[in-house]
Amino acid sequence: MRILLVVAPALLFAGAAVAQSDSRPDPRDPKVKVPPVEYRSAFEGYRPFAEPELRDWRKSNEEVGAAGGHAGPRSGQGHGRETAKPQPGKPEASGGHGGHK
Repeated sequence: MRILLVVAPALLFAGAAVAQSDSRPDPRDPKVKVPPVEYRSAFEGYRPFAEPELRDWRKSNEEVGAAGGHAGPRSGQGHGRETAKPQPGKPEASGGHGGHK
């Protein structure tokens, strides 16, 4: 059993070494043909900054107001529920602030 633990990894490493072929040309050989260098600019596809079109601020405010404001979800959206505000002077069912007395 001990010999198997030594021989198996040795055979695996030997097989990996044999499987590696030297199909790459020697980089030191000046006669080796190399593919041509392809130049691609880092700015290829660059679009310069353009100022966005300005809108009339009154029209924008009217659109936001017609939508119900900009804070939180629009009415009819989301899974929120309505909660009742505590009445002044009445203790809550939990006994006050967070259940502490």
